[in-house]
Amino acid sequence: MKIASLISFYFLIFPPVLYATQYEVLVVDIANKSNRAKTEEFEKAVAKFNALQHKGYFTAKPYFNVLHMTNGQIYLVFGFNGDVQGIHRENYPGTAKNLRCLKNGGVRKYPNMHWLPVNEIRRLLVVP
Repeated sequence: MKIASLISFYFLIFPPVLYATQYEVLVVDIANKSNRAKTEEFEKAVAKFNALQHKGYFTAKPYFNVLHMTNGQIYLVFGFNGDVQGIHRENYPGTAKNLRCLKNGGVRKYPNMHWLPVNEIRRLLVVP
């Protein structure tokens, strides 16, 4: 009984600090909207990546999307699709790792991947 009282007293004096983890989006690649070939490549990649779960990769999530930004660019992203409006990057370390392994002619296919907060993506979708 004394131990339970001490633990309760400890949490009253030193409440646990909860840190909110920020929702982010993995920007896989960026291109200009005028680049039709790249736009088609992004759309094919989205269909391919989102179909992985149905092809036996049960941990693959269909969270890829092509976002048309107001600044004239298109983003190939992971984590901003339908109801999924950002993810916690520590929950999907394998996705970034697997995308880094993809090569095209011996060169990394997506060399400039980076994480952006959801709020920044939403701003780019609305504000020119």
